[in-house]
Amino acid sequence: MTATVEMPTPKAITAAPANRRLLAWAPPAAVAVIITAGLAYYGVLLPTIAIFAVYLALGVILPGTLIWRGIRGRSGWFVEDVAAGLAVGYSCEVLVYIVCRWLGLPLLTVAWAVATVAAFAAVPRLRRHWRGSDRPEDRTPFWWSLILSAAAVILFYWSCVRFFRTHDLVEPGSRAPDADSPFHLALLGEAKHHMPLMSPWLPDQPVLYHWFVYAEMAATSWITGIEPHTLLIRLSPLPMIIGFLVLVGVLGRRLTGKYWAGAAAAVITFFALTPAPYRWRLNGWFSTFATNAYEDGSSLRAQLWTSPTQTFGAVLFAALALVLVEALAESTRLRWALVVLLTAAVTGAKATFLPMLLAGLLLVVVTRVLTRRRVHRGALFAAGLTFVALLFAQFVLFGGAAQGMAIDPLHFAQISGAPFSTGFAQPDPSPALWRLVFVTLITLLCWAFIWPGLLGLARLVKGRRPDLRIAADPVILMLGIGLSGVGALMIFGHDGGAEGWFMVSGRPYLSLAAAVGLALVMPPGLPRRRTLIAVYGAVATGALIMIGVRGLGSQRTPRITVTGGYVATAWQLVWPYLLITALVGVVVFVIHRSRRLPAKQTLVAAVLTGVCLVGTAVHLYLTSREASTTGFRGVTLSDRYITPGSEKAGRWLRDHSDPDDMVATNAHCLIGKDRPEGCDNRHFSLSAYTERRFLVESWGFTNRTHEMAAETKLNAVYVPFWDEQKLADNDAAFHDPSAATIGKLHDVYKVRWLMVDETYETPNPGLADVAKFRFRAGGIAVYEIER
Repeated sequence: MTATVEMPTPKAITAAPANRRLLAWAPPAAVAVIITAGLAYYGVLLPTIAIFAVYLALGVILPGTLIWRGIRGRSGWFVEDVAAGLAVGYSCEVLVYIVCRWLGLPLLTVAWAVATVAAFAAVPRLRRHWRGSDRPEDRTPFWWSLILSAAAVILFYWSCVRFFRTHDLVEPGSRAPDADSPFHLALLGEAKHHMPLMSPWLPDQPVLYHWFVYAEMAATSWITGIEPHTLLIRLSPLPMIIGFLVLVGVLGRRLTGKYWAGAAAAVITFFALTPAPYRWRLNGWFSTFATNAYEDGSSLRAQLWTSPTQTFGAVLFAALALVLVEALAESTRLRWALVVLLTAAVTGAKATFLPMLLAGLLLVVVTRVLTRRRVHRGALFAAGLTFVALLFAQFVLFGGAAQGMAIDPLHFAQISGAPFSTGFAQPDPSPALWRLVFVTLITLLCWAFIWPGLLGLARLVKGRRPDLRIAADPVILMLGIGLSGVGALMIFGHDGGAEGWFMVSGRPYLSLAAAVGLALVMPPGLPRRRTLIAVYGAVATGALIMIGVRGLGSQRTPRITVTGGYVATAWQLVWPYLLITALVGVVVFVIHRSRRLPAKQTLVAAVLTGVCLVGTAVHLYLTSREASTTGFRGVTLSDRYITPGSEKAGRWLRDHSDPDDMVATNAHCLIGKDRPEGCDNRHFSLSAYTERRFLVESWGFTNRTHEMAAETKLNAVYVPFWDEQKLADNDAAFHDPSAATIGKLHDVYKVRWLMVDETYETPNPGLADVAKFRFRAGGIAVYEIER
């Protein structure tokens, strides 16, 4: 097996003119203006935006970039330095904050950034890292800057119309967020005041979860004074999203030496969705969160914001992959120190990446042994480091908990958008195997449309390319990471569909491997203008095929009750894909028969990409149309389940209590016990706004709840509370307030404050006789227990 495709040393390139260099700055400058205007439109004050931007630039990116350059020993491509510097800065900030918060000195976190900048300014041999690279190959092409900036604008627009407009910063719009946002806000408040973390809605339960992102936001809140709520749903995820986008583009260029391959990897990662030929609307959850008809791991969904742990982990892991590409090629102690730093950060940010990284590294080791009869020591060391980190995550951070994940092959097929919406793969009591296999086959076909470039990786084996230097080891690493994500999706199952995060995590690395494959099949000396025109035409042809097939379909969802059976529904699910495949086959035949068309394999991939890009266009169109009908901000897509006054009363209590004060409440469920579903145990809003711990606000999303769900076979959301005595003591103070019941809360459970949700149940007027009324907002009243 040929390990590398060699390229001779390139000739010196004439430096780009100054005006051309400035031109490359224009697109990101425009992005900054657009984002600022958009944030202001969605309720973030301009001074707040400025404070956040200054802290991000000077307190995270600048010191992180200096460390990155110092470890590499030189300044490189500015875009790469800054994107990697963002991730390095995040890693240092979080790890320092954890120690400072544990010591009770959270504001001391900023010292790491000050010390780093001071060191690089004072030490003579470090000062050169303030200067950028003068090498011509490190100049960013305008067109590359334009493509990545356009992608960033699309992601920001998507964030606005899919998330910002339904997640307001103030009431009443803030009263109907997704169910996870109060959970994240509660943990952010916990990270701001306590270390180690406990579940603030039930503080006898530890946080066995990926929690480093909350530490990052808590550090930012302490240093800038910005409200945690504003950071969570407006500011903090934005640089993570854009940084991740840029790092994928950087990795693509690093793997191939081609700027266009980096841009292609970024576009494929975010915008090449599973072909979407159905006109009928998916089930409400899938439509709301913008997941696709069949699982493709796309990040273009609301989880960019509703799962900040995934977004934070993605940007850190992309930087880790970049560092590993360098360390595996040229091993130095400083580079391996950076690998250790980023691995530690990824461990607490999103440990989902660790087993995937381990699989990729082991694939590199095995491949090297089989092809060269020797061990890749760097990959083996990195695999050992990753294994230790995985053990630490599982048995220290997560306490050995499974959190509901279990071996359940093809579970994803039951909860994919189209099969779930039609009822085709839903349990009855369990779906037939043939239906799951049927859905899996359609899914595999969809993946073939997204990543045809993977076939080009055969060129790594077949022979050399004189115009490329593509090292096999990093490509094998990317492929191993991506394929392990696919394997985990196929093997595992979770009652909340969490196995899908493996696919989401692995998708960028399959896209990177596919981009390398495209670079390998592209004829030498390309792309030229003629080739680019042909590629654009091929993309348009694929898009027209998808639009045409989509127009033939019905708007009526082919549910089992409508079609009359599973076989009829199966046909409704599959015929559009058969037609698309047939039409694409005709186009492919024409391309290969033509003598004039260049880069035929690239054109075939472009046709398939055109088919997949329509899904993004459809998502953006439907979401924009919905926004133009219902409003672009302050919109509620579901019932307002957070009691009016929760935010105002919560912040009053936060400002008039100590972080260690215990609070009790009478509200525990999002859905009342008189509902057939029972008590929805995800009531987190009070601990979220108060940043205080509650005796029992709720018990959702704790490991004990997942364990009970596994034992009782109930949905974890509706598992009842297991400590009946504690719940009875808590509720007695509200149902039958007296010196005895209130005294027990104070003396036994150390409760000092009571938050009464007067809309949850009729309050007992006797409460004011035994506790001091302090504040009321909307339906929330605050009492203090005086002893």
